[in-house]
Amino acid sequence: MDVTVREPAGLSEKTASERLAECGPNELPQPRPPRMPVRAARQLADPMSVLLLIAGLVTLAVLGEVPEGAAILTILLVNVVIGVSQETRADHAVRALRTLTAPMAAVVRDGVVRRVSAAEVVPGDVVRVAAGDRVPADARLLRADALAVDESTLTGESLSSVKRAAGAGAPGGMLADRHDELFAGTLVVRGSGVAEVTRTGARTEMGRIASALGGVKGPLAAELAQVSRRIGLVAVVAGVVMILIGLSRVRRGEAALLDIILAGVALAIAAVPESLAAAVTTALALGSQRMAGLGVIVRRLSAIEALGATTVIATDKTGTLTTGHLTVADHLAASGSDLWRAAQRCNDARDGLGDAVDVALAAAAERHGVRPPPGEERLAARPFDAETRSMAVVTTAGTGAGGPLLTVKGAPEAVLARCVPGPATERLARAVPGLADRGLRVLALAESHTADLDAVDLRPLGLVALRDEIRPSASRAVADCRAAGIRVVMVTGDHADTARAIAGEVGIDADPVVTGADLQALRGGDRPGRFALLREAAVLARVDPVTKLDLVRALRADGQVVAMTGDGVNDAPALRNADVGVAMAGEEGTDVAREAAAVVVTTGDLGTVVAGVREGRRLRHNVASMIGYLLTGNLAEILIVLTGLVAWPDLVVPLLPVQLLWINLVLDGIPAIALGVDRPVGDPLALRPPAGGLLSWPVLTRVALRAAAVGALVFAAVEAARRLGWSEEQVRTQAVLALVLARLTLAYVVRARRRTFERGWWRGRSVFVAVTATAGLQALVTAVPALGAPLALVPLPPAGWAMALGAAVLSALARDLGRP
Repeated sequence: MDVTVREPAGLSEKTASERLAECGPNELPQPRPPRMPVRAARQLADPMSVLLLIAGLVTLAVLGEVPEGAAILTILLVNVVIGVSQETRADHAVRALRTLTAPMAAVVRDGVVRRVSAAEVVPGDVVRVAAGDRVPADARLLRADALAVDESTLTGESLSSVKRAAGAGAPGGMLADRHDELFAGTLVVRGSGVAEVTRTGARTEMGRIASALGGVKGPLAAELAQVSRRIGLVAVVAGVVMILIGLSRVRRGEAALLDIILAGVALAIAAVPESLAAAVTTALALGSQRMAGLGVIVRRLSAIEALGATTVIATDKTGTLTTGHLTVADHLAASGSDLWRAAQRCNDARDGLGDAVDVALAAAAERHGVRPPPGEERLAARPFDAETRSMAVVTTAGTGAGGPLLTVKGAPEAVLARCVPGPATERLARAVPGLADRGLRVLALAESHTADLDAVDLRPLGLVALRDEIRPSASRAVADCRAAGIRVVMVTGDHADTARAIAGEVGIDADPVVTGADLQALRGGDRPGRFALLREAAVLARVDPVTKLDLVRALRADGQVVAMTGDGVNDAPALRNADVGVAMAGEEGTDVAREAAAVVVTTGDLGTVVAGVREGRRLRHNVASMIGYLLTGNLAEILIVLTGLVAWPDLVVPLLPVQLLWINLVLDGIPAIALGVDRPVGDPLALRPPAGGLLSWPVLTRVALRAAAVGALVFAAVEAARRLGWSEEQVRTQAVLALVLARLTLAYVVRARRRTFERGWWRGRSVFVAVTATAGLQALVTAVPALGAPLALVPLPPAGWAMALGAAVLSALARDLGRP
């Protein structure tokens, strides 16, 4: 039996503020972000930047080409500035998101329980913890009710540590032996407790052993970096091939060896989409900030792609489809029973805080004039358990008759099964379906004079039916999911009849309703049958944590992308194993659920989840557009240079190094970022994700075909200029202009859902501004000799502009050929 002491009133707000100023926030030290010179040095240390620096210095110092060398070094400087800017912006975005996921703590201040940020907890604070909470700071227990804590993050011990109040454990010693202490960062897995904070921040046990954690790239960023490396390998090979082909011209005296080498290096540098991973990460970080404004906090950026690709949402009922604010709508008491006294006794709500069921029952008991009797103490307790679907407490009855009193509360089938058979038990059992059909959540209560928490032959006390109002947004959210091709499966611990009624109200096809009992019958070795039943279920009722986990596994095995919502400790395994674990951070949300999930929804509303899916699909579409734009354009560049090297011997090299670097600078920066923040035409929910992911073979095939089309059209424009007898400078200028304009039209090609110039194609303001500004800049350096001279560009006759614009328009329309 735990030792219990009187709970103190806690600190005053004034004292807490003074201690916060003195001790600092309750946070582990965060590694300082690198300074600007360090960021710049990292950008310069990139192999491609080193090659660019060498190319610029050789051109300037060895060849004596001052304008061209200065242009190359200027481009290098601009690339470094852009890289540092992107890295800094992404870091700021991710750091801002980290503050949104900060845990909360229940503290007693001035005798009142308040929820504050864990960072505001100070030594001397009295904190309350319950199952699902993360302990905010090191603390000494004052009261513990069946309290167990997962301390594996500190001790490595997988078994939970049972805790006892101060005075019942041994002070000091090994962490695992300090049973009267709680440690920051550990998770409460069972029971509840009250503790006084002793250490915060870096002074906690966690702070003493914690090492600074650097950023970890998500799977998407890693995949993009891998693609960049592979494209880089292709680009390097292309540069080597260009040098090998050019050597024959060096032997014939048609070109200098250094010119050929510089051109090959420039091609390799220009063709690598080195900004791809950084640009995508920046777009995801900025998009996740927008999602945070909608109440969807992304804890891992890689989850955005999966959220946008979701095909099934497995959602809780309570607090997600319903408000989660329960009220007692009906009750049925057994003859001679003290139903409301039992509801008040078997209850963990305090000062209006606690589980929604307990808060509702406590309020109803108070309305019936029932208050905690003086002198009655809790001797033992077992918190609500998902497997037994009941809660039990043993108290001193206060009357002295019959000894300790056991009170049990829980699901009717679980509690009534432990009651003495007879007319009273049968009457209550018959009443359950009628209450459940009304969409009410039904609980049964029973008691017995015993100290055995597992006792049977209990005396039934009655039923309490609670109403959980449907959220106004639930029906619209379900309808939006259906229109977006997303199936909604409702998962609840409620009675099957209650679940069916609620599902019907929000628009979920409640056929079939599968219960835990249905699945239990198949558990004996029939795993395929169990998974088949789970895949077909529209509503799951009376489920346990194992069933939620099996649902996720069954759906994923069927090729579905599953978003699983949850808020409790028992939801954590399913949240962790889903493609997207979505923690509903309403009043019932637990730290365990938030830690297991990739996404946290602050409102606990399914409508907010759907808003997150909508934004996820927009971002996913934008990321796919960025990938298509960059890879297609760079591959087209490689094709045109290698083809021109063979077909145009009079040019020596089709494009000069400085021209290749200029194209890379103006096309791989602003337009790509604009695509990342683009607003696609229509409702993003209609942007259903294709099978295979962002970098599937079909995607890469489209990239190759579009690159071939762009390369062929640019080649035709340049070939026409050669046949007209234009000078080398004019032909190369024609190649640069046609290539820039054709690649710019790719921004509209990749973002279009069906046709390039479909209705509303001009409404993407960011893309329009980026494309117009880049095209205007290219027009200036082409038309104004003073601006074009460093890039070896010269003014073109009207025919050159017409051919370049024609190549651009035709490259945009080529993707529509054969489409309805």
